[in-house]
Amino acid sequence: MRLKQVSLAAAISVVAGLTTATVGLTGPLARADGSNALPLSHYAHMVVDGAHQHLFFSQGAGTAGIVVTDLSGNPVGTVDGEQGADGLALSADGRTLYAALSDGDAIAVIDTATLTETGRVDTGTDSAPVSVAVAGGKVWYSYTDADGKGTVGSLDPAAPAPTQQPGMPHWSAAPLLSTGGGVLAVQGAQPYTTLVATYDVSSGTPSPKADMGLGGTATGPVKVTADGTKLLVPQSASVYVYSTADLGAATPHGYYTGGVNSSPDAVAVDSDGTIALGAPAGSGAGAYVYAGDSIAENHFTFPAGTVAPDGLAWGTDGRTLYAVTRADGSYALDVLGDAKLTDTELTLDSPSPYAIPAQRFTVNGTVGGHGFVPAGATLKVTRDGTELPDATVGADGSFVITDTRQDEGGYSYEVSYAGDATHRPAATSLKVWVSRIGTTVPYPEFSSAAPHKVAFTGTVMTDLSRGPFDQGTAVRVTRTNEDTHESTPLPAAPLDPATGEFAVTDDPGTAGWFTYSLSFEGDTTHQPGANDISTVISPYAPALTVNAPATATRGAALSFDARLGDGPYGGGETVTVTRTDAAHTTTPVTWKAPVATDGTITVKDTPSTGGANTYTVDYAGDGGHQAATASATVQVSRATTTLSVAADASTYAYGATATVTAHLGTTYNGRTVSLWATPAGGRKTLVKTGTVDSKGNLRTSYKLTRNTTFTASYAGDHRYAPATATRAVSGQVKVAQALSGYYTSTTYSGTTYRVYHRTTRPTVTTTVSPDKSGQCVKFQAQRYYSGAWHTLNTSACSTLGSKSAVSSRLSLSNAVSQRFRVRSEYVRSSKDTTNVSTWGGWQYLTVRT
Repeated sequence: MRLKQVSLAAAISVVAGLTTATVGLTGPLARADGSNALPLSHYAHMVVDGAHQHLFFSQGAGTAGIVVTDLSGNPVGTVDGEQGADGLALSADGRTLYAALSDGDAIAVIDTATLTETGRVDTGTDSAPVSVAVAGGKVWYSYTDADGKGTVGSLDPAAPAPTQQPGMPHWSAAPLLSTGGGVLAVQGAQPYTTLVATYDVSSGTPSPKADMGLGGTATGPVKVTADGTKLLVPQSASVYVYSTADLGAATPHGYYTGGVNSSPDAVAVDSDGTIALGAPAGSGAGAYVYAGDSIAENHFTFPAGTVAPDGLAWGTDGRTLYAVTRADGSYALDVLGDAKLTDTELTLDSPSPYAIPAQRFTVNGTVGGHGFVPAGATLKVTRDGTELPDATVGADGSFVITDTRQDEGGYSYEVSYAGDATHRPAATSLKVWVSRIGTTVPYPEFSSAAPHKVAFTGTVMTDLSRGPFDQGTAVRVTRTNEDTHESTPLPAAPLDPATGEFAVTDDPGTAGWFTYSLSFEGDTTHQPGANDISTVISPYAPALTVNAPATATRGAALSFDARLGDGPYGGGETVTVTRTDAAHTTTPVTWKAPVATDGTITVKDTPSTGGANTYTVDYAGDGGHQAATASATVQVSRATTTLSVAADASTYAYGATATVTAHLGTTYNGRTVSLWATPAGGRKTLVKTGTVDSKGNLRTSYKLTRNTTFTASYAGDHRYAPATATRAVSGQVKVAQALSGYYTSTTYSGTTYRVYHRTTRPTVTTTVSPDKSGQCVKFQAQRYYSGAWHTLNTSACSTLGSKSAVSSRLSLSNAVSQRFRVRSEYVRSSKDTTNVSTWGGWQYLTVRT
């Protein structure tokens, strides 16, 4: 048998390799005084007789004797002839053992001193008593009555005779009994529930307290606490606690026995209230000891077996727990002599962050146990066997060990607690590694990586950010050109003692691949650290600016500056200057210009071609500078030519063709003109491009349907600037008119007239193209007399419909034998920007009787 510790043994190591600690409980375990095999074929119940130093074991139905051993489990004898001995109970004075004989239909009375049966009380044929308990001066037993129901009887030890208890209910089988503090609990068997009735039997006469079913099936016998106030009910996951007064939940609500399916089946209650629970299943199988609250004082495991049902009992010495275990059909007794002693938890924590040579370090620890802090207690402390000053436990259970070591290495610190009346002694040890702080030199932060200036800031980092550094400490720096394999020592970089920062500035003189080797040699408390920092130093990417003027005069000398940044530059450096203009689009003019030491460049030229002259300055680069290019455009002056555009009319009928002529004045080498047409509301369209004739003219024709602007454009040439000219013309609409309602036609002087009856009102319909829906049309009527036409009326606006048409009926008075004519006018509103107002042609008519 072994005790499973509450405190854990653990190995703690610091990644940096400075400290390794072992923290744990090393005090003596609560071990069994012995584990002896028991001569049992079966096991039912156990009773401890402290007065005679005996243990009694019943074996249940089918057996014929009660086995007696000493308190260590060594056989003493057997009380023979006890047929089917099951439940056992000891009298209050310890002189008499009562045994329920399930195969003998009786209660046996046994003298505990002589180990002989002194009497037997018959309980009736086929009564098969199974449980017995002593309380209120009576012996209570359960049995099966003549009707086959389970019930409870009692007998008076002074005059043993069975007495029925008619006031108690009947159960499906003989129930189990438990007593404590004058209370009797009766436990009946029922699937999926636990039937319990409690009675006050302190007077010898049962007085009902509570009777009800408790949820869940009991996995073992229920037990009443020593004071009679609580009932302990083992079920599948734990042991639950109820009040005997009303069977309501009590505090604590339950005791842990290993979790789900641990199936506790043994409960033992000592006179001081200490509770022992046995669980045969699950990872937490074993025995649990509780001192009153819901946190276990101890947890015992039994490697050779599991606790037998109802296999726990407390001794009369107030400290020993007896446990019957079973394995493979055999039974053994485990004696737990110090079952109530609580583990002492003793821990040591590694120095935080760790121990450093020549610096005082602290080892913190705690000592305690379940509900226990030995405040003020003295702990013995040694280092590698050498005694150190004792440590004193504080009110919170903590203690402190301080020490200083000059040399690096591992040191073993041991702390021990002697224990007390209720707690076991404990000791623990801790290996402390004293070591200088580890350092690293991570990749620094570069502020510059140029051929003439390399600058970076680094930091010597320490494990867990420990410092400071010794005054005057520095980082050695060496530069290696990986292209030439040349190494150059640089000045050491002083280290900031507080932050570990350092700065390096260098002028490698060229671009390339370099390695900076950084080395920290360490000091009293810090280990050395180093790092090789590789970096590629790229050539400068110089900014090239060209400061050319916006304009220049053709044929005149031109000079402007350019400048390369990131100087200086070596002697003999030049740039290539390229000029592109209208005369040199595919074969630019190219020449060289020198670069001054400070990067200044002067560009000189005499432009011969007007217009855009683009100057491009190209620098090819050198060992420390990348190539660069920049350009600027100068507008070189050109002369002005004349350009005009004319049309053969200012207004055109709908669909008429306009003749458009562009005229170009004097130029140098360009005589090409383009003519464009932009109809109102439409896109500008190229009509014709060509070379003007010897008179400078370029003609084209264009069909108009709306107002149109003609544009002539000249792109310019080497010496003359571009020019444009415009001409706007108007476009009329198409006005179509038709008369209706006449019955014939006639002719006057070659003109066709429509003939109407005098009762008919002529209708004139006007249609306008393009679509002018919503616009205005006016009608005008004239009469011929006195050899001339005279206007009779001009109407107000009539709105064109959705088909761009409108009709009007004429009203003529004194019209017989008179000649008339009518026409329509499209009147443009401000909304119509595409055409101008337009009159339609005359329609002629006359009226007859």
